[in-house]
Amino acid sequence: MARWLVTQGDHQFSAADLKELKSLAQNGQLGAGDMVQPPGASDWLYASELPELAPLFSDEGTLDDDDDSDWDMPKTRNKTPIAVLLMGIVLFGGWGMWNYGQKLPNHEDLQILGGTTGLQLTEMIASTDTKVYAQPLSTAQAVGTISKNSTVQLLGKRGEWYEVRNATGAQGYVATNTVVPAYYFAKAETRQSHDPIYNPDRYVFVKNSSWMQLPDQRAENVTIFQFLLQNKSKFNMTAIKLMATIKDKNDRVIETQEIVIEGPIPAHDGVMVGTLKPAANDPTGSIRLMTTGLFAEALKADPSLMSRWSDGVELTMESEGFVEANIDLLQVRAIPEAL
Repeated sequence: MARWLVTQGDHQFSAADLKELKSLAQNGQLGAGDMVQPPGASDWLYASELPELAPLFSDEGTLDDDDDSDWDMPKTRNKTPIAVLLMGIVLFGGWGMWNYGQKLPNHEDLQILGGTTGLQLTEMIASTDTKVYAQPLSTAQAVGTISKNSTVQLLGKRGEWYEVRNATGAQGYVATNTVVPAYYFAKAETRQSHDPIYNPDRYVFVKNSSWMQLPDQRAENVTIFQFLLQNKSKFNMTAIKLMATIKDKNDRVIETQEIVIEGPIPAHDGVMVGTLKPAANDPTGSIRLMTTGLFAEALKADPSLMSRWSDGVELTMESEGFVEANIDLLQVRAIPEAL
């Protein structure tokens, strides 16, 4: 029996018929922005584009009246709206999607996505009206909205959230299943080539992590974390945010601290991270955590920086008596120009 295919982010499954799809939508297991492929078809539609399912999503993406107007933006800047594209698929038996896919570049030509649509590599299209949050949490404050078919700039990926920026420069977080990268409509080869842009967290790893507290550092509750940031993609990676987690002897988390690392991780390479302390005559200065590559560039301009540099990330923790400390990746962004 032919079945319907459903794509939710990286996960794909099948449904027996429209009745099962309706049940999934009613139970909140199928979203308006999820992609659906009818039996025997080669094209994909948003779940909300199916007449039988559309009424079930009528309340989804309802927006608050007090959202920041900076986020209200016009439909895509003279770019082909997804709704029009999908209508073309329905009316012309899939020719619209085939034609769209043909205009996408292969892995050797990655300057733009979408040909005449003008979509840039780091842009995505909103699949539904949705809120934009100040933090990557559905309980966080909504800082604005984006409208269906509008475009946003990708700034980074953090778990199941994208950090994005709109045409006016306002930024925040949206759930990954509310926006669609154009590469979803391309050939498998193109999708594989572009994947690090939209899923950079799959390609960056924290390796060889260790921590220590010397006697004088223990008195000030300073912990030194040493680790390697490994990049297994063909893109440089930047905008790195990590999470330091410490636990007590009962394996209970007693403190977490978010860490922002300056500098890139080169493609197919790894870098260590260190701490640049403020100058002695700058009592209001703060430490900078950066990759060794970025520090090497700064050192060329000012060799005196070496006296303020130490290997590893130095953090002042509030908790005492912990026995375990870990560093994990939180957020990262690929730089397409590095290809």
